[in-house]
Amino acid sequence: AKESICWFYLYLGISGLLLVKEFWDVDNDIGTSYSSSSETIQKLYFLMNIIGVKCVIFAAVFLFARELEKEYSKSEEVLLNILPSPIIKRIKRGEFPIVDHVADVTILFADLVGFTKASTEFHPNFLIGLFLRDIFLEFDDLVAKHKLEKIKTIGDAYMVVGGLGHGEQTSSSEQCNDTKQTSHATDTMLLATDMFQALEKVNKKYNLQFVLRIGVHTGPVVAGVLGLKRFTYDVWGDAVNTASRMESNGVPGLIHLSSDMHEAIGEDMAHIFDFSCCGKICIKGKGEMTTYLAQPR
Repeated sequence: AKESICWFYLYLGISGLLLVKEFWDVDNDIGTSYSSSSETIQKLYFLMNIIGVKCVIFAAVFLFARELEKEYSKSEEVLLNILPSPIIKRIKRGEFPIVDHVADVTILFADLVGFTKASTEFHPNFLIGLFLRDIFLEFDDLVAKHKLEKIKTIGDAYMVVGGLGHGEQTSSSEQCNDTKQTSHATDTMLLATDMFQALEKVNKKYNLQFVLRIGVHTGPVVAGVLGLKRFTYDVWGDAVNTASRMESNGVPGLIHLSSDMHEAIGEDMAHIFDFSCCGKICIKGKGEMTTYLAQPR
């Protein structure tokens, strides 16, 4: 619609110049022949009527096209809230289903301790319509701040993944796996710290005392979009299950890390967290695992 305005102005300009030329010729020929000048004036008025009709048609088409663009922008905005932008582009190119193997990602699960019990004590409009809404909005802003990827919410649980490339090609300078892994692992740990602070703020707002339990793991996953209806971008793999087990076996108010995650962040975050080794604990479906607890300072 915007591009058509320039061409329409050009058309009006050329038409205006032609009208001026015709009127100029009529003025020069006005004394030579009354009949010929009368015919010329009739032609000019006919041409002006055609231009007027075209202006009306263009205005109607332009307004219609502008409304279409607004609706298209709205649908694009909705899509961007459901799927990552690179995934949308790939689907538009006809690439579907999408299945990507990602060698190193960091997965975070966060769960509100005691939420299920609280759901029987508080009205849903308050607990879900206000409190849970606000805490998820806070989490969404924090995920965007740390440039990570929100995957989904499952009840009162919140799932985030860092390090997803969405199948995009990266430059050779960005393909240093150790650096990349450390980056998204560090960002995820910083997100966890901010999530504790966000919960404290929302708790204070509604005079509640919920505690967050967080589990984090790093490893390979399969990411993509499957199905034909109500599909979403999701991740699968043993690393996802392990991260979920870290959360369910964690301690409220602390971050439960796998040994792989602890190794990934190394000593880079010793000034932000106090780490303690839990030793070998039995994890359902995994057996004995050495895990760590991290407490923000």
